[in-house]
Amino acid sequence: MTGIQKYSTYPPTAFFILHLANTSLIPLVTRSVSASESYLLLTRPIYQAPGLEHLVLTIPIIAHIASGIALRNIRAARRARLYGAETRAQRSTLYFWPRMSLQARTGYFVTPLIAFHAFVNRATPLIVEGGSSGVGLGYIAHGFARSPVFWNVFYFFFVSASVWHFVGGWATWMGWRVTTARKERGQKGSLDGYLRLTETKSRRQRKMWWVVNGIATAGAALWLAGALGVVGRAGEGAGWEAKGWNEMYSHVPIIGEWL
Repeated sequence: MTGIQKYSTYPPTAFFILHLANTSLIPLVTRSVSASESYLLLTRPIYQAPGLEHLVLTIPIIAHIASGIALRNIRAARRARLYGAETRAQRSTLYFWPRMSLQARTGYFVTPLIAFHAFVNRATPLIVEGGSSGVGLGYIAHGFARSPVFWNVFYFFFVSASVWHFVGGWATWMGWRVTTARKERGQKGSLDGYLRLTETKSRRQRKMWWVVNGIATAGAALWLAGALGVVGRAGEGAGWEAKGWNEMYSHVPIIGEWL
């Protein structure tokens, strides 16, 4: 199960790097959405080819989420047996909602944001127009112009949490765990000791913490600079293209009329 969670990140990593280049780095260099669109179209067939998209993104992401939830349940059950949970409250603490790291929390937080992002940019165009060939950076910029507050807030949290989870995950696979837990003195081997775990950091771990979080912060800032600073300020589209984009956004359930 650990192997599934680890290796399922490999294909999305390739997409992640391409998406960073297409939606941030290239717009930052060209300072133009229209000039950046051609580069997006060049790489789109790599991850949106029939069947390949599901192999690169859909299946690995679902496998990563499912294996993560399964591992938490397995480890929680193992802890309950190891520490001899007796009361319902103890079993609930250990089994149903074990202590979560920031890495796990960002993963759970970003999951619905990924689903929403995919629905707006892939599913909705497929429903409305039968495909997403007309969806690009101009479509995103059009959405920003129509609902600037919503999309700026959404992409700020989406990008920040995604980059932190990505960087933190790879740091973990490389052995750079930024936090560890130890039992308080006098409680060794007891359930109460386990439930009162405290976060401690050695000097090396503090250095790792600063390095990992520094990379995550720089990565998120770079991505947001291109996504919000260039694409987000490009303005609305025009003509029949803008009319089609308005139709797509209006079909987003519940909040479509605001978008």
